[in-house]
Amino acid sequence: MSGDLYFVTGTDTDAGKTVATAWLGWALQRAGRRVALVKPFQTGATDPAREGDEAVYRAALGDAATLRTLSTLPEPLAPSIAARRAGVTLSVAEALRDCRAIGEAHDVTFVEGAGGLLVTITDETDMADLAASMPAPLVLVVRPALGTLNHTLLSVEAAERRGLGVALIVVSGYASSPALAPPVVEAENLRFLQERLPAIPMLVLGRQEPTAADFPRAMPAWRLGAPSPLLAPLGLAPLHLEDEIARARWP
Repeated sequence: MSGDLYFVTGTDTDAGKTVATAWLGWALQRAGRRVALVKPFQTGATDPAREGDEAVYRAALGDAATLRTLSTLPEPLAPSIAARRAGVTLSVAEALRDCRAIGEAHDVTFVEGAGGLLVTITDETDMADLAASMPAPLVLVVRPALGTLNHTLLSVEAAERRGLGVALIVVSGYASSPALAPPVVEAENLRFLQERLPAIPMLVLGRQEPTAADFPRAMPAWRLGAPSPLLAPLGLAPLHLEDEIARARWP
């Protein structure tokens, strides 16, 4: 019996996709799920287990989950451009076959794209096409800081136009902690997104370097907004947003 397959995308490069993917895999593995994390198209690395996104997965989960990189290209460019410059032809069909096979053997599989939804894999295919072909709902990773409202709403609109459901929004790098008040912009951005997108569940991850020895155990995490079947096994505490806004400080 096949498990649940999710496609992880972001509002931009460095939005926190890899950290979010690693944290979700780690948390669900601890909750008893058979987890796989897959990077179909890795750029900017020659040894993905040591310098690519897979290295972050391994730092979080060790050997407790299936961790796979399907294709690797050395230059940190969009896959279609990196492949052309390397004289390589990327196969979306092979990536789909491998992702589906891995998904069938696990309870939950996260497939992490490169950049955002419209980043190209070939001249004819982008990340949104890959997610739609699996098919897999999206985990959309967003920043909490200034600029995220436009980027998030554009990404949600692009997903909806392509018939892709957003199963979860992950806010990666929120500054709140018991000892630190969040910036006003971050707290208010969370309130805006919850009000504008009330049907989409949210996971809020705090700030923690993925190279830290205690990552991801030490990373604060909360749920926000609509209930999420994906997050249900984790028993996360809710983020009390009005309290956060009352504590928020400028800048």
